[in-house]
Amino acid sequence: MPQIKDLIEDLEFIRWVKNPDDKLNQYWEHWLSANPERLADVQLAKEILLNLKFPSKASGENDQKEVLNRLLSPQLPAAKEPKTSRGLWGRIGQMGKVAAILIFLFLLTVLLHDFYKPLKEENPMVAIQWITKSTLPGEKLNFRLPDGSVVWLNSGSSLSFPVSFDSSVRHVKLQGEGFFEVKEDANHPFQVQTTNLLTTVLGTSFNINESSTSLSSVALLTGKVAIDELETGKEYILSPGQQLEYDAIQKNSEIQNFDMELIESWRKGLLIFRQTPFDQVKSQLEMWYGVKIVVSGKVPATWRFTGKFEQQMLETILISMSHIEGFKYQINDKEVRISFP
Repeated sequence: MPQIKDLIEDLEFIRWVKNPDDKLNQYWEHWLSANPERLADVQLAKEILLNLKFPSKASGENDQKEVLNRLLSPQLPAAKEPKTSRGLWGRIGQMGKVAAILIFLFLLTVLLHDFYKPLKEENPMVAIQWITKSTLPGEKLNFRLPDGSVVWLNSGSSLSFPVSFDSSVRHVKLQGEGFFEVKEDANHPFQVQTTNLLTTVLGTSFNINESSTSLSSVALLTGKVAIDELETGKEYILSPGQQLEYDAIQKNSEIQNFDMELIESWRKGLLIFRQTPFDQVKSQLEMWYGVKIVVSGKVPATWRFTGKFEQQMLETILISMSHIEGFKYQINDKEVRISFP
C-alpha cells in the first residue's frame, strides 16, 4: 500500500478519478508518460477510490472518542461475561487483531495487483505512436515535424519521432546524418538521440552525423546546444561555429571549429572534396549516388582529391577525377568499376 499512498492522498488525483475533465486527463496522461513505471499504482489507486466502499453510519464526536478509546485503551476483563458469548475474534488479544488487519490489507494489495496486471499489458493508458522517415543510398529528404521544426535527412539515414509532441520534451531518434532547424519553444526542449549522444536545444540549427556506431559529430550553426555522452555521462555546451566529435571506441570527445560550407553542402546539393583520401571519396560517392564501386589495381597512398560539384551526374565527376588522378572507370547500372594501373 505505501507505493500508492501518495496517489490516494493527492487531491488532484482524487478529483481526476471522481470528476475527470479534458485538462485533468491531459495532465495525468503527461504525468504517466514521464512515470510509466507507476501505471500499475495508478490503476490500483483508481480502483480503490472508485470501488472499495465500506458502509458506515454518521457518528458524532462522542461516538468517535468512544471508538478511539476502545481501540487504544488496555483490554479489561468484562464482568460476569459468559464464556459461551465470546467468539474467536473476542479471544484474540489487541496485538493479534492489529496483526490480522495488517495481513488482510497486504493480501488485498497482492490480489488487486495480480488482478490488474494483465490490464497494464493489454490496455496501457498511455501509448506513444511513432513515425519513422528513412532515405536509401542516393536519396535525400526534407520534411517538417509536428512542432514546425524542419529536418533534412542525408542518404541512408532515418529519423523516428512521435505523431505529436505531447510530453514536456520534444524527443526524436536519429540514425545517420540529419540537419535540424528547430522551432523555438522554451517550455519544451528539443532532444535528438543517437547511439552515443543526446543533443538538447531550445531553438537553433545544427547538423548531426553518425557515420558509424563508433563515430559521431554535432556541428552547431546557430543558437546553443547541450550534448551528453550517454555512456560516460560527460556534458558539453557548444557555441555557433563549434563541432563536437565523439569516438565511442576511445571514449574521447574533441571540440573544434568547422568549415560551415562543408557541413551545409550535402543539403544544398553540393559535393565537396578537400584533400580527401580515396576511401572517403569512394564511400561518399556510393552513398550520394546509391552505387557500388569496385576497385582494382593499387590505389596510391598519397591519393588525395579536391573539387566541388553542384548537382552533377556521377559520370561528370568520374571524368574529372580520372583525368587528374589517373584511373579508368566503367559504369554499369548501379555498379562502377575503377581500375588503377
